[in-house]
Amino acid sequence: MTIYTRCMMKRFLAPLAFGLAIFAILIFLGDTFDKMNHIVKSSASLWTILECLWLGVPYWAVRVIPMATLLATLVAMSGFVQSGEWLATQACGLETRRFWLPILWTSLAVALVAFAAQETVMPAAWARSRRLWREKVHPEPEYSMYSDVAVAVDDKLFIRTLLLRPKEGLMERPLLESVGENGVYSQLDARSATWDDAARRWVFQGGVERAFTAEGVVEQPFQSKVSDLDAPPADLIPRPVNPDEMSLREVLSYSHRVGRFGGSPREYEVAAQSKIAYPFANVVICALGIPISLRLRKSSRVASFCMALGVSFAYLWCMEVGRAMGVGGSVPPWAAAWMANAGFGAVAFVLIRRWDL
Repeated sequence: MTIYTRCMMKRFLAPLAFGLAIFAILIFLGDTFDKMNHIVKSSASLWTILECLWLGVPYWAVRVIPMATLLATLVAMSGFVQSGEWLATQACGLETRRFWLPILWTSLAVALVAFAAQETVMPAAWARSRRLWREKVHPEPEYSMYSDVAVAVDDKLFIRTLLLRPKEGLMERPLLESVGENGVYSQLDARSATWDDAARRWVFQGGVERAFTAEGVVEQPFQSKVSDLDAPPADLIPRPVNPDEMSLREVLSYSHRVGRFGGSPREYEVAAQSKIAYPFANVVICALGIPISLRLRKSSRVASFCMALGVSFAYLWCMEVGRAMGVGGSVPPWAAAWMANAGFGAVAFVLIRRWDL
């Protein structure tokens, strides 16, 4: 590693850490103030509230890394210009890319770290934070009954019921399907089912067990049968599944599960692609920031901060538009997730080539 490389990396990493802290704190405080009305009315302990709020910090930190990367690029490159070093390198006939390439490679390393955090710390912390919020800080009202419930319990079990009474541990007209690689291979179709808290199983009453074999369907009636379904009543309450609370592998698994059980997996396919595309927005944003910073030249750090906000929000807007188009089926999931990166990356490439950087 050359002296120039170390110098530019230091110039980049210092404002990156500063920008990451500032952006994360600002968004964290904004989110906290937005929830303040519920927090002051909550009966949860102060420790629970603080735990709920601080567990959201990794999520916001990962989200604002592209903003911090752009700010760091603008500060590092504009400082290089203001000190006269940029002009000196050109006067000496040195290739200027020797000075901005280390910043680009460092942004790639930051992208890899962000991806690792997104797959390890962030999902667990965010899921815990949302669970504390729903159950203790601001409990969601639960109905006494839910109609037409359909839940994919795992990769092998799918439960549908006409009526679910979670507080009573009761299902009416439940249909439990066991799914293998070739589709449904058995069903439990019953009049009702009750939750056995001691056995931690659902017990089906007054129904028939169907086995789907190569020879045909084999039916066997029963009065009472302990099923393989071990999900407690509260876990069967239909709730939206948030991809941010899952790792890439979990999102892909859930997407596959939704597709196997007849649902539309597009939302989760787009989310899976976005989990790959978003961390590498750091490299794209950094590449775009290099020519922008040379145009700003001797502008103040306030101008750099405002520029970082403007470009970052434009990127996030494009990303959300792509996600909506992907979920709606207008474009393939991979195109929806990578649309913003491709567009901003193309602009960065054109500017760097045009200005011969």
